[in-house]
Amino acid sequence: MERLNKTNVVYLTLRIDGSLDEQARTAVDALLVDQPGSAIWHTSSATGRSYALLELPASPDASRIAAAGAKLYQTPIIALAVFPEVREALPPLLEALGGPGRPASILTCEPCSGGIVIEWDPQRVSAAVVLGLVDVELQRFNSGRTAELLSPLPPESIARIAADGLEAPQIAPDRVLEMLLDA
Repeated sequence: MERLNKTNVVYLTLRIDGSLDEQARTAVDALLVDQPGSAIWHTSSATGRSYALLELPASPDASRIAAAGAKLYQTPIIALAVFPEVREALPPLLEALGGPGRPASILTCEPCSGGIVIEWDPQRVSAAVVLGLVDVELQRFNSGRTAELLSPLPPESIARIAADGLEAPQIAPDRVLEMLLDA
């Protein structure tokens, strides 16, 4: 497979609910080879979901990929599973982040076994804001949390999250060694 020029790349996120069998994954990977494109996969047994970060040329034909029985987001998203220590915190957390008054930047917030899965567009809101909202709701129950990142992220998103979290705006994709070596 030819290597894509990183300046002409589009990133999309694919979500598959339920267990991801090898046949479904192979079918998606085969569709990407024709583009040419590639996928980075992550499967979570705790949530029963699989996500793929799709790297495609600037004008992708994503219609066939979406037809493979998955939800396709036209942008890279962050999908995070949050598991509160106090179970009683789940309904209010789900209502705050998934109900009618939820922040506009939250794409979905759905229950999973023992927790919730929150999906959002990192171009519209930072991870710090979403996690801050989660923690505010959990404080009402004096609850801690564990979390699992479900969706692979493009290098630019990783650099932005690191820069925000470390309060180091100089962190950028063009200054991250791993990204420079991959180019």
